[in-house]
Amino acid sequence: MRVWKWLGLGLLLVVVIAIAIPVLKLLGYEQLDDADRLAQKQQYLQSLSASSSTAAQRPNIVIILLDDLGYGDVGAYGAQSIATPHIDSLAQNGMRFSHYYSPSPVCSPSRAAMLTGRYPPRTGLGHVVFPEGHFISNAQKISALNTRIPTEEIMLSDVLKAVGYNTAMVGKWHMGDVAPSLPNDFSFDSYYGGLYSNDMKPFPLYRNRDIEEAAELDQTRMNGLYTREVVEFVESQDTATPFFLYYAHNFPHEPLFSSPQQSGKSEAGLYGDVVEDIDHSVGELLAALQRKGLTENTLIIFTSDNGPWYQGSPGFNRGRKNQTWEGGQRVPFIVHWPASVGGNQLRTVPISGVDLFPTLLSVLDLPLPADRIIDGVDISPLWRGESELAERLIYYYGQSGATLDAVRDSRFKYHGRRGVRATGITKTLDLKAPMGPWLFDLAQDQQESYDVSAKYPLEMQRLQEAFEARDAEFRNNLRGWLPVK
Repeated sequence: MRVWKWLGLGLLLVVVIAIAIPVLKLLGYEQLDDADRLAQKQQYLQSLSASSSTAAQRPNIVIILLDDLGYGDVGAYGAQSIATPHIDSLAQNGMRFSHYYSPSPVCSPSRAAMLTGRYPPRTGLGHVVFPEGHFISNAQKISALNTRIPTEEIMLSDVLKAVGYNTAMVGKWHMGDVAPSLPNDFSFDSYYGGLYSNDMKPFPLYRNRDIEEAAELDQTRMNGLYTREVVEFVESQDTATPFFLYYAHNFPHEPLFSSPQQSGKSEAGLYGDVVEDIDHSVGELLAALQRKGLTENTLIIFTSDNGPWYQGSPGFNRGRKNQTWEGGQRVPFIVHWPASVGGNQLRTVPISGVDLFPTLLSVLDLPLPADRIIDGVDISPLWRGESELAERLIYYYGQSGATLDAVRDSRFKYHGRRGVRATGITKTLDLKAPMGPWLFDLAQDQQESYDVSAKYPLEMQRLQEAFEARDAEFRNNLRGWLPVK
């Protein structure tokens, strides 16, 4: 009996420790920003302020970012059952890219990377974040993961505000819902929208730092509310001062809600109704720019944060959201800027979302920050009419954000060995068996169906070495900090 008593006490002690350790980690959690890099950020932004004197000659900038829109979900990219005339007009009068890659197959890392020009591991936000108090957010804290984007990261909004732009954001933030990592903390003069995905509860709409719409928002109203905000912002602008509008719509992320006016009209069901609603919103934005006489010198970028989820079309690409197959990250990307970009153009050069930050700084003749690695490249020569760029590699970071899954050049894509095939043991336990490595010839095999590593051993070796070198570089300097001169 005494033995059983001691075994019971021992088991109880193990249970208490197992509970106490995570509880203590949660209670003691504090995300610390890098004070030295934050100081470098402030010095850099202050150095740009002298450029504000030339701001009036610079273009207005509008980024329209949809949530989970697939490659084949708009007419300009092959959609036949979804009508998107306003989005299509951007392509008809601008430049369409056929091989654009979002920086991640999931929300938060993709957004952080696009706005900073740095691949997800660099930004300190390589994973999806959840509302404060959510059990997954608490689990991330126990695992010592960031639950908001670090304040030392330099966003496009920070740069544009420093050089004299009026800045506004409408829509989904999803990089933390607490200060000091809110939209207004990253130099947006105004913010209106939901701080995270529309399937995360509660889902209030914020006006700057305060809740304006109730936690249980009727999401059939959301597209109309967002449309009102972007139109009012454009109409309120002084045409002598350039503006930056970041319109990051929550749709067509699940759950789907269309407006009553659009309900049942699309040939693609509810998903199509939602996308056509968004197209109407884009049309209202374009009309507002036209009324203000701002169309000619407004640079509009239209894209998606990653591939489609349960519904939506990845085009002829393999895979969907959460995956680093082409369908998870290859999405529409349109540039519309009548003053500088000719109409009805197609570019097939592979580009990435991390290219947006350095490209826009190049367009504005602004220097990049010198204390950190910027992973993107300047693609503005493509906008000016050049058809090619210097050979470069595109890297695919997986759902966890810190794991490199694949790399591609202008033709071939190398997948590293990893868990990719679900074993389907049970409905809830879906293990993935390690597979690969593989080499796919994307010029011949867009669906990544046939491993050609035996046919092209030198290409396999070259991309494998590049993959391993990049992986090692990130392990040695994850955040990409450079020595300060």
